[in-house]
Amino acid sequence: MPTAPFNIEQFHNCLLVTLRGKWDMATNIQYLAQLSESLKRRRGRPFHLLVDMRTWQIPKSDSFNQMKAPIKLDRRNQLSEVWLENEDTDADHIANKFFSEQRFSLTRTRDEQIFLAHSKTLVDEVVMTYIRSWIENDTFR
Repeated sequence: MPTAPFNIEQFHNCLLVTLRGKWDMATNIQYLAQLSESLKRRRGRPFHLLVDMRTWQIPKSDSFNQMKAPIKLDRRNQLSEVWLENEDTDADHIANKFFSEQRFSLTRTRDEQIFLAHSKTLVDEVVMTYIRSWIENDTFR
């Protein structure tokens, strides 16, 4: 069985998410289920969600966008979300659909240094050291 084109890990007060490749509905459902479980494990503790989605591609088809039941993720304790994208990332429809109702802000950038600089404003130095390593040692590229 091939490795899923995503990874979710928790480090201190952050969830670090890596998304890669071209997805289909099955991949999306698998990812959302794992993300939901990761959010539940936070057990009410505040967190930041940092996403490296360089080269991630998600279909924009009508059937993909019209899921039978809306997926509700528990983001009550989420403090921020930061996306690192590149020229291959096509996630405008996700940002427009899911972030208009959130009480935290979504920050998006294609620049790795801006991503790291913004992340540094959110976390302490121990976490920042780990985030730098996570970005630099990306095993999905």
